[in-house]
Amino acid sequence: MRSYIFLNLSAMNEKILKYTSQVISTVFNPLIVPTLGVLLVMNYIPAVEYYSFKLKFVLIAIVVTSSCLIPLLYLFLSNINQKLFNEKWLNNSKILFYLFSCLSLFLGAQLLGRLPITGIFKLLLLGTCFIFLIDFIISFKWNISEHLTTLGGLWGTLIALNFRYGVDVVWILIVVTILAGVTGAARVFPEHHTPAQVYTGFGLGAACMFGFLYFI
Repeated sequence: MRSYIFLNLSAMNEKILKYTSQVISTVFNPLIVPTLGVLLVMNYIPAVEYYSFKLKFVLIAIVVTSSCLIPLLYLFLSNINQKLFNEKWLNNSKILFYLFSCLSLFLGAQLLGRLPITGIFKLLLLGTCFIFLIDFIISFKWNISEHLTTLGGLWGTLIALNFRYGVDVVWILIVVTILAGVTGAARVFPEHHTPAQVYTGFGLGAACMFGFLYFI
């Protein structure tokens, strides 16, 4: 009887952990993190408080559309294609998704470059585009974690802000580090990635984004 109860509790705990992992992976999806990064930057760098509401709205709208909505639209259309038409040339969704996302981010960066705003926002999208491209290349040989790559990029962004503008980002950096750790565990537990793939993704994202924002 005790062993039966123990097995039931273990199975229930495993289901809870799997569900929690799915929720965390969804909340900190690679398509959502770039918008979070832009919102953080808007609260830390100088002069942004003088932007008009309309300018801020356009800025955020371009970021959300290019980094999240357009890639999600592709996934939606690809899913419809597979169910209704089964076009083989669209079924390789991984390759096309990466290329489509990179193109969307690049075009979004060009639009931001036309706005009367600091160039760091354009660099944020270009850096994210570069990270997606690197993930795409590595994914042919190794299943690197895209979740941790984008969270690492957010971490690198905060470090670059500290060095470039001298802003105090200690507490938010601690929060992002904890979130990255939790998300990493959520990707490793259901065996979507190995610890090495998670650590490498985080380090790669941090290095790429720091380089884009600090040296360019």
